[in-house]
Amino acid sequence: ILDHLDARGLAGNTLVIFTSDHGEMLGDHAMLLKGAMMYDPAVRVPMIARWPGFIPAGRRVDGFVGIHDIARTVRVAAGLPESPRDQGIDLVAVSRGELPPRPFALSQYRDSGYSYDPQVFTKMFRSGTHKIIVWHGDPATQRERTGELYDLVEDPNELTNRWDDAAWAPVKARLLAEMVDVVVALEDRRAPRTRPW
Repeated sequence: ILDHLDARGLAGNTLVIFTSDHGEMLGDHAMLLKGAMMYDPAVRVPMIARWPGFIPAGRRVDGFVGIHDIARTVRVAAGLPESPRDQGIDLVAVSRGELPPRPFALSQYRDSGYSYDPQVFTKMFRSGTHKIIVWHGDPATQRERTGELYDLVEDPNELTNRWDDAAWAPVKARLLAEMVDVVVALEDRRAPRTRPW
């Protein structure tokens, strides 16, 4: 595709983004496919973008990207106005150092693939080198409320769950509070506010 764009002189007018909406568990943690698990093989998906003249060649940006950032990036690249539902950031501006990269990643699973009985609702939040996963309980589902907490520097393969470790309680509390703030920031507020009350 890139060679075709180059050969026809279209590369400078074409933003190419290569990514995926999720990964797959290919035997990691003795699991296959995708679903409610939030291990890195399922949620950490790389992204590559190319747009000569707009994105610096060979630049690698550390930070997090969400699928919603792609919509914002394409809208800005096409010169379209901002959408009131837009939650993303312009990744072209991030690649040029004009905007900071996203400091967190959020993934959610709401019994949306293969149905579980009882239903499964999970939420994963990653900030810096830590990841927390909440397995929601009552009233969202009849499952036990529990979770996972990982230090991805000390434990990059996510083998030691620190959720119930008292020494990790301050990290757990901080991540849960950050996650709640992010969830509120990203909630759907499409209905226009027409009055102060």
